[in-house]
Amino acid sequence: MPIGTLAKQKILILHTGGTFGMTWDSQGNHLISHDHGLGDLKQKVPEILDIADVQVEVLFNIDSSDINVSHWEFIAKSISNRWDLFDGFVIIHGTDTLAYTACALSFFLTNLTKTIVLTGSQRPLAERRNDARANLVDSVELACSGIPEVLLCFDGLVHRGVRATKKSNEHLHAFDSPNAPVLAEFGVHFRTKKSLIKPNFSHFARTPPLLDCRAHSKITALMAIPGLVLSQEICEALISAFQGFILVGFGSGNLSLQSNGFLQLTAMAQDKQIPVVIASQCRSGMVLLESYESGQKYAEVGAMSAFDMTFEAASVKLMILLGRQVTFDKRHEFYSTPIAAEVSLNPKQEEEG
Repeated sequence: MPIGTLAKQKILILHTGGTFGMTWDSQGNHLISHDHGLGDLKQKVPEILDIADVQVEVLFNIDSSDINVSHWEFIAKSISNRWDLFDGFVIIHGTDTLAYTACALSFFLTNLTKTIVLTGSQRPLAERRNDARANLVDSVELACSGIPEVLLCFDGLVHRGVRATKKSNEHLHAFDSPNAPVLAEFGVHFRTKKSLIKPNFSHFARTPPLLDCRAHSKITALMAIPGLVLSQEICEALISAFQGFILVGFGSGNLSLQSNGFLQLTAMAQDKQIPVVIASQCRSGMVLLESYESGQKYAEVGAMSAFDMTFEAASVKLMILLGRQVTFDKRHEFYSTPIAAEVSLNPKQEEEG
């Protein structure tokens, strides 16, 4: 039996742009953001009216590569301000930065008692062959479920929003949760993994979420490649330009000790009380700086581990660490403590705990 069959719930669909509502330009060469692509969503996808009492609002209509912290704040406040009016929320978003927005909303809106779903498509709704319709129908059903989390719904799979990452720009199966299981699947039946889903206490159903949108985006990421050298001048320029760094190393977080530009940058950042996070180029697994000498050297200087966070979650959480003005001596504690199940405990911490 589909979710929402027993009672019509009120679901708010917020459109922010992306491929879902795009159309081809007059020459048919490339996709552009255009209100005509979205049109009357209820008329174009009437199935959603069988599931819920749906209202549609266009917050903005931009390519998701232009999304920034101010947009995340606007989306979060739009949901918070309408919290008492709806039973669930669906956000249509461009796929390129959808996982970043899912992370931001997971961090901005906590103590949820309703479902917030992000979705999009690889092909526009206006196209004859598209994935937009199925993704939207699934997302509206999911928004009626009462799962008190920010979720990402795409190609029949439900990911925890803060654990998802985009893995393909070619396939309809575009998202993955490399270090966490999917929470639910849409097939012939809707199946949830109940042991992984947070319980929802219905007597708190109208309690608004805690809203904290403080984030600072003046960070950057540097990817290691074999033999890369960072000169003193480059390190000084980076230190003067940014307030947080993610160094994307190899394997479990290893970075060169012989070409020690990254180690020099890390030391200089610590002197300026600028946080440095070590992430990995591997899509799955955990950054464990103590596993090898190179990682241990960076840890000794003061670098933090991204553990098993996605790159999106690691980035947004660093922005939030800065925005919330976490003191430098508390940075490790804040960064390693889950806000929205974005990080697993270090195995050694689990053994000790």
